Amino acid sequence: MSSSAARRFSHLSDSELIGLIRGYHEAHVRDLEAAAALARRVEARHAGSPHYPAGLAELLARMAESVGSHQHREEAVLFPIILSGEGAMLRQPIAALGTEHDDLQDGLERLVRLTRDYTPPAEACASWRRLYELCRKYDEEFREHVQLEERILFPRFL
Repeated sequence: MSSSAARRFSHLSDSELIGLIRGYHEAHVRDLEAAAALARRVEARHAGSPHYPAGLAELLARMAESVGSHQHREEAVLFPIILSGEGAMLRQPIAALGTEHDDLQDGLERLVRLTRDYTPPAEACASWRRLYELCRKYDEEFREHVQLEERILFPRFL
């Protein structure tokens, strides 16, 4: 997220920012689950292709599980504390969630490498191309969402 984008969202209240982040959460789970299902179909059809990234469906399914678990902790623990006005207690939970963000971004980097930066080979069918588009969308939105938390929301409570 650029500094101008950060300024665009920095004026939002905690509640507004959390609402925006929850929208990302919903999209992340939906997109990862759809990508995993699509990857299973594409893999079944193109498993013999030397260009198909073996293990993509499994990686996406693991990512969906990890992201969902992480988001649940934010929504069940962190966000209610922020909204209750008890934000001074958040230094430790924020540090733990920051470490989780790093782990989730490591998974994202594996996805980038496995898909060759979301670049389908010339012989890729429409479904394969759609799969990579969905992965790219998730990547961009996940990175923006993390920046909203780490550059705007979390610093308010550190």
